[in-house]
Amino acid sequence: MSRTRLVFSGALLLFAIIFTFNHHLGFSVGDTMLSAIGISPYTTSYLSGVHITLFLGLGIFACGFYLTRKEIGKSFPGLAKGLWIVVIAIVLSYSYMTDKFMYVAKWGASGINAVSYVQNASSCTFNVLKTGETRATCDLTLKNYGRDSVSAVLLPDLARSYKFKDDPLLEALQSVQLRPVHVEIERHGTFTGKLEFYGKAESPLFVNGKLKDIVLDVGVDGANTVFDYDIP
Repeated sequence: MSRTRLVFSGALLLFAIIFTFNHHLGFSVGDTMLSAIGISPYTTSYLSGVHITLFLGLGIFACGFYLTRKEIGKSFPGLAKGLWIVVIAIVLSYSYMTDKFMYVAKWGASGINAVSYVQNASSCTFNVLKTGETRATCDLTLKNYGRDSVSAVLLPDLARSYKFKDDPLLEALQSVQLRPVHVEIERHGTFTGKLEFYGKAESPLFVNGKLKDIVLDVGVDGANTVFDYDIP
Protein backbone atom coordinates (compact mmCIF):
# COMPACT_ATOMS: atom_id res chain seq x y z
CA MET A 1 0.00 0.00 0.00
CA SER A 2 1.44 3.33 -1.10
CA ARG A 3 0.98 6.00 1.55
CA THR A 4 1.02 8.74 -1.09
CA ARG A 5 -1.69 7.09 -3.17
CA LEU A 6 -3.75 6.39 -0.04
CA VAL A 7 -3.56 10.03 1.07
CA PHE A 8 -4.48 11.22 -2.43
CA SER A 9 -7.42 8.84 -2.80
CA GLY A 10 -8.66 9.56 0.73
CA ALA A 11 -8.42 13.30 0.15
CA LEU A 12 -10.28 12.90 -3.15
CA LEU A 13 -13.06 10.99 -1.41
CA LEU A 14 -13.32 13.58 1.36
CA PHE A 15 -13.37 16.41 -1.19
CA ALA A 16 -16.17 14.65 -3.09
CA ILE A 17 -18.29 14.46 0.07
CA ILE A 18 -17.71 18.14 0.89
CA PHE A 19 -18.29 19.18 -2.75
CA THR A 20 -21.47 17.17 -3.27
CA PHE A 21 -23.53 16.98 -0.10
CA ASN A 22 -25.35 19.75 1.74
CA HIS A 23 -23.81 21.27 4.83
CA HIS A 24 -25.58 22.89 7.79
CA LEU A 25 -26.93 25.79 5.68
CA GLY A 26 -28.72 23.47 3.28
CA PHE A 27 -26.54 23.66 0.16
CA SER A 28 -23.17 22.27 -0.85
CA VAL A 29 -19.69 23.72 -1.24
CA GLY A 30 -19.90 22.63 -4.86
CA ASP A 31 -22.93 24.88 -5.42
CA THR A 32 -20.96 27.81 -4.02
CA MET A 33 -17.87 27.01 -6.10
CA LEU A 34 -19.81 26.73 -9.37
CA SER A 35 -21.73 29.94 -8.65
CA ALA A 36 -18.46 31.77 -7.89
CA ILE A 37 -17.12 31.02 -11.37
CA GLY A 38 -20.37 31.97 -13.07
CA ILE A 39 -21.81 28.49 -13.62
CA SER A 40 -25.31 27.77 -12.38
CA PRO A 41 -25.51 24.60 -10.24
CA TYR A 42 -28.80 23.88 -12.03
CA THR A 43 -29.48 23.56 -15.74
CA THR A 44 -32.57 25.75 -16.01
CA SER A 45 -33.61 28.25 -13.36
CA TYR A 46 -33.14 28.87 -9.66
CA LEU A 47 -33.04 25.51 -7.83
CA SER A 48 -34.66 23.65 -10.71
CA GLY A 49 -33.59 21.41 -13.54
CA VAL A 50 -30.71 18.95 -13.38
CA HIS A 51 -28.44 19.50 -10.39
CA ILE A 52 -25.01 19.79 -12.05
CA THR A 53 -23.18 19.79 -8.72
CA LEU A 54 -24.66 16.43 -7.80
CA PHE A 55 -23.63 14.76 -11.06
CA LEU A 56 -20.10 16.17 -10.96
CA GLY A 57 -19.76 15.31 -7.28
CA LEU A 58 -20.99 11.75 -7.67
CA GLY A 59 -18.44 11.19 -10.41
CA ILE A 60 -15.62 12.43 -8.17
CA PHE A 61 -17.11 10.46 -5.27
CA ALA A 62 -17.11 7.21 -7.27
CA CYS A 63 -13.46 7.70 -8.29
CA GLY A 64 -12.41 8.58 -4.76
CA PHE A 65 -14.24 5.63 -3.24
CA TYR A 66 -12.82 3.18 -5.78
CA LEU A 67 -9.23 4.38 -5.36
CA THR A 68 -9.46 4.49 -1.55
CA ARG A 69 -10.97 1.02 -1.36
CA LYS A 70 -8.34 -0.32 -3.74
CA GLU A 71 -5.44 1.11 -1.70
CA ILE A 72 -6.82 -0.01 1.67
CA GLY A 73 -7.63 -3.45 0.28
CA LYS A 74 -3.94 -4.17 -0.38
CA SER A 75 -3.17 -4.29 3.35
CA PHE A 76 -6.56 -4.36 5.09
CA PRO A 77 -9.08 -6.26 2.95
CA GLY A 78 -11.58 -6.47 5.78
CA LEU A 79 -11.58 -2.70 6.26
CA ALA A 80 -11.89 -2.19 2.54
CA LYS A 81 -15.06 -4.31 2.46
CA GLY A 82 -16.62 -2.21 5.22
CA LEU A 83 -15.51 1.13 3.80
CA TRP A 84 -18.96 1.79 2.38
CA ILE A 85 -20.46 1.71 5.89
CA VAL A 86 -17.98 4.35 7.08
CA VAL A 87 -18.65 6.52 4.04
CA ILE A 88 -22.44 6.30 4.41
CA ALA A 89 -22.15 7.24 8.08
CA ILE A 90 -20.06 10.30 7.17
CA VAL A 91 -22.46 11.37 4.42
CA LEU A 92 -25.55 11.00 6.63
CA SER A 93 -23.97 12.92 9.52
CA TYR A 94 -22.17 15.52 7.37
CA SER A 95 -24.72 18.30 7.89
CA TYR A 96 -24.79 17.63 11.63
CA MET A 97 -20.99 17.62 11.85
CA THR A 98 -20.63 20.90 9.96
CA ASP A 99 -23.22 22.49 12.24
CA LYS A 100 -21.25 21.43 15.33
CA PHE A 101 -18.00 22.54 13.71
CA MET A 102 -19.39 26.06 13.45
CA TYR A 103 -19.47 26.34 17.23
CA VAL A 104 -15.70 25.88 17.12
CA ALA A 105 -15.14 28.04 14.04
CA LYS A 106 -17.15 30.91 15.57
CA TRP A 107 -15.82 30.49 19.08
CA GLY A 108 -15.66 33.95 20.58
CA ALA A 109 -17.83 35.49 17.84
CA SER A 110 -20.50 37.92 18.96
CA GLY A 111 -23.30 40.02 17.51
CA ILE A 112 -24.03 39.65 13.83
CA ASN A 113 -20.82 37.63 13.31
CA ALA A 114 -22.26 34.82 15.43
CA VAL A 115 -25.50 34.54 13.45
CA SER A 116 -26.17 32.23 10.50
CA TYR A 117 -29.37 31.94 8.47
CA VAL A 118 -30.71 28.76 6.88
CA GLN A 119 -32.07 30.30 3.71
CA ASN A 120 -33.21 27.15 1.95
CA ALA A 121 -35.50 26.30 4.89
CA SER A 122 -37.29 29.65 4.66
CA SER A 123 -40.55 30.69 3.03
CA CYS A 124 -43.01 33.58 3.11
CA THR A 125 -46.71 33.62 2.29
CA PHE A 126 -47.69 37.16 1.29
CA ASN A 127 -50.96 38.98 0.73
CA VAL A 128 -51.09 42.39 -0.98
CA LEU A 129 -54.48 44.12 -0.92
CA LYS A 130 -55.76 46.72 -3.40
CA THR A 131 -55.28 49.34 -0.70
CA GLY A 132 -51.60 48.43 -0.54
CA GLU A 133 -51.82 46.86 2.90
CA THR A 134 -49.42 43.93 2.92
CA ARG A 135 -48.94 41.00 5.26
CA ALA A 136 -46.20 38.41 4.99
CA THR A 137 -46.11 35.29 7.15
CA CYS A 138 -42.60 33.86 7.12
CA ASP A 139 -41.08 30.62 8.34
CA LEU A 140 -37.47 31.38 9.26
CA THR A 141 -34.54 29.55 10.85
CA LEU A 142 -31.53 31.33 12.34
CA LYS A 143 -28.66 30.00 14.42
CA ASN A 144 -26.60 31.77 17.05
CA TYR A 145 -23.17 30.16 17.35
CA GLY A 146 -21.95 32.72 19.87
CA ARG A 147 -21.68 32.41 23.64
CA ASP A 148 -24.04 35.33 24.24
CA SER A 149 -27.70 35.71 23.37
CA VAL A 150 -28.50 38.15 20.57
CA SER A 151 -31.42 40.47 19.88
CA ALA A 152 -31.91 40.44 16.13
CA VAL A 153 -33.99 42.67 13.86
CA LEU A 154 -35.35 40.71 10.89
CA LEU A 155 -36.68 42.11 7.61
CA PRO A 156 -37.42 39.87 4.59
CA ASP A 157 -36.88 41.25 1.09
CA LEU A 158 -39.78 39.89 -0.93
CA ALA A 159 -38.66 41.44 -4.23
CA ARG A 160 -35.15 39.96 -4.12
CA SER A 161 -36.65 36.63 -3.10
CA TYR A 162 -38.83 36.64 -6.25
CA LYS A 163 -36.79 35.04 -9.01
CA PHE A 164 -38.88 35.99 -12.07
CA LYS A 165 -37.68 39.39 -13.21
CA ASP A 166 -40.02 40.02 -16.16
CA ASP A 167 -43.25 39.92 -14.21
CA PRO A 168 -45.75 42.63 -13.12
CA LEU A 169 -45.69 41.14 -9.61
CA LEU A 170 -42.04 42.16 -9.22
CA GLU A 171 -42.91 45.87 -9.38
CA ALA A 172 -45.51 45.44 -6.65
CA LEU A 173 -43.09 43.51 -4.44
CA GLN A 174 -40.35 46.08 -4.99
CA SER A 175 -42.67 48.76 -3.64
CA VAL A 176 -43.50 46.83 -0.46
CA GLN A 177 -42.15 48.40 2.71
CA LEU A 178 -42.42 45.93 5.57
CA ARG A 179 -41.81 46.72 9.20
CA PRO A 180 -39.04 44.72 10.89
CA VAL A 181 -39.61 42.21 13.67
CA HIS A 182 -37.38 41.61 16.70
CA VAL A 183 -36.44 38.13 17.90
CA GLU A 184 -34.22 36.88 20.70
CA ILE A 185 -31.84 34.01 19.98
CA GLU A 186 -30.31 32.27 22.95
CA ARG A 187 -26.59 31.51 23.20
CA HIS A 188 -25.71 28.44 21.12
CA GLY A 189 -29.38 28.41 20.19
CA THR A 190 -31.60 28.11 17.14
CA PHE A 191 -34.65 30.21 16.31
CA THR A 192 -37.18 28.38 14.17
CA GLY A 193 -40.60 29.88 13.88
CA LYS A 194 -43.34 31.71 12.02
CA LEU A 195 -43.24 35.52 12.06
CA GLU A 196 -45.80 38.06 10.85
CA PHE A 197 -44.55 41.11 8.94
CA TYR A 198 -46.84 44.03 8.06
CA GLY A 199 -46.36 46.92 5.72
CA LYS A 200 -47.63 48.75 2.66
CA ALA A 201 -47.07 48.53 -1.10
CA GLU A 202 -46.72 51.85 -2.91
CA SER A 203 -47.66 50.15 -6.20
CA PRO A 204 -50.31 47.69 -5.00
CA LEU A 205 -51.37 44.71 -7.04
CA PHE A 206 -54.13 42.60 -5.50
CA VAL A 207 -52.29 39.32 -5.22
CA ASN A 208 -51.16 36.64 -2.81
CA GLY A 209 -48.60 33.91 -3.11
CA LYS A 210 -45.70 32.08 -1.55
CA LEU A 211 -41.96 32.60 -1.90
CA LYS A 212 -39.14 30.30 -0.87
CA ASP A 213 -35.45 30.87 -0.11
CA ILE A 214 -36.10 34.27 1.38
CA VAL A 215 -33.48 37.01 1.22
CA LEU A 216 -33.26 38.28 4.79
CA ASP A 217 -31.82 41.45 6.32
CA VAL A 218 -30.60 40.73 9.85
CA GLY A 219 -29.48 43.45 12.20
CA VAL A 220 -27.74 42.98 15.56
CA ASP A 221 -26.50 45.91 17.68
CA GLY A 222 -26.63 48.31 14.73
CA ALA A 223 -24.70 46.03 12.34
CA ASN A 224 -26.62 44.58 9.41
CA THR A 225 -26.06 41.67 7.07
CA VAL A 226 -28.23 40.74 4.11
CA PHE A 227 -28.27 36.96 3.86
CA ASP A 228 -28.61 35.96 0.23
CA TYR A 229 -26.54 32.96 -0.80
CA ASP A 230 -27.54 33.74 -4.39
CA ILE A 231 -27.31 30.29 -5.98
CA PRO A 232 -28.49 31.01 -9.55
